[in-house]
Amino acid sequence: MRVVRLGVLFDQQIHEGGGYQQGLNAALVVKEINPELVEPVFFTTLPDTVPTLASFGIDAQPLRFSLPQRLIRLARRAISHPSWMILIKRWLGENAFEAFFTRQGIDLLYFLSPTGLAVELERLNYIATIWDFCHRDDPEFPEVRLDWEFEVRERFYHRVLPKATAVLVDAESSRIQACQRYGLDPERVQVMPFAPAPGTRITEDDYEAGFIDIGRNYALSDPYVFYPAQFWAHKNHVYLLRGLQRLAERFGQRVGAIFAGGDKGNLALVKVMAERLGLIERIRFAGFVPNDEMPYLYRQSVALVMPSYFGPTNLPPLEAFALGVPVLYPDKAGLREQVGTAALLMDLQDPDSLATHLNDLLTQPALRQLLVTAGRNRLLELDAIDRKKILERILRDFQARCATWRT
Repeated sequence: MRVVRLGVLFDQQIHEGGGYQQGLNAALVVKEINPELVEPVFFTTLPDTVPTLASFGIDAQPLRFSLPQRLIRLARRAISHPSWMILIKRWLGENAFEAFFTRQGIDLLYFLSPTGLAVELERLNYIATIWDFCHRDDPEFPEVRLDWEFEVRERFYHRVLPKATAVLVDAESSRIQACQRYGLDPERVQVMPFAPAPGTRITEDDYEAGFIDIGRNYALSDPYVFYPAQFWAHKNHVYLLRGLQRLAERFGQRVGAIFAGGDKGNLALVKVMAERLGLIERIRFAGFVPNDEMPYLYRQSVALVMPSYFGPTNLPPLEAFALGVPVLYPDKAGLREQVGTAALLMDLQDPDSLATHLNDLLTQPALRQLLVTAGRNRLLELDAIDRKKILERILRDFQARCATWRT
């Protein structure tokens, strides 16, 4: 059978943090697949990411479309009736987005992240990636309710998922949700667990060679907790601040925090709360952090503290596990399954639970070592899941099916 020519599409800005890193991880898995099965061709909708991808050995072609082409593409997205689509094809010709890949001889398109671009595909088969269904799990948050975001996500899932060759999710709970909520065939939904960003798999020699003193760089004399997350409401930075205040009040422990991530509308509130709680002098807002600084931010921290409402999985706990850093994580369905027994679980309704855990970490060195060991073991369990074999199964099945209509 003929080799599958697989288009692999990046549609995430590097500043998006975890989303970009997870797409990069998935692309690196594709590069490991037997070339007798697949010929990968990499593309990106964001030309400025080309140099970064090249540094990881990925030669990505940028996608560029003229303004008229983009407007026509938007118009075609709104069409759902077959008769109208036939007329549009007669008047305007082939879909410019899809035609680009057809000219490249692409058999199957792999979207490395959730993207509305999949809606534009009329004939080309594709693999969809879905990270969560949090708009259903936690619909109260403004980022879900504003600008019809809930409805946009629902339309996207209903239009894209049922006709995908395969849907990749990162947890078994998401696989169950995809099947129950959107009527998907369980055989077409595969669990592809997250993996730490490549930059966090750093050797001790490399760590020492590129050493960065975080306390000096950020003018921070207090011990600190680290939280890399965009400033969305659901990321729950305010809870972390309240926990630090309670830590000082109850135990006399003065601990700061470094937040790394861009503003998605909630940064001003977090700064106001830090001021109100008397913490602003020991809080640092790092913004976007280069990849080579991340291991030092993690390893010199007291712990990764991630009180996010959204899951079921997130990248930072895995990165902390890889770097030997204790993790504090929500005691919430889905999220606690990601970390198993390798993290201290926080009650998101009670900042005292965060304060107690941090005090235990600061006063019990053995607890810290226990968590570091458990984290590394948990990462080994997740790494034992062969991501490459999951993709190979999907590709072999597609290869056999499409042999019935191509030479």
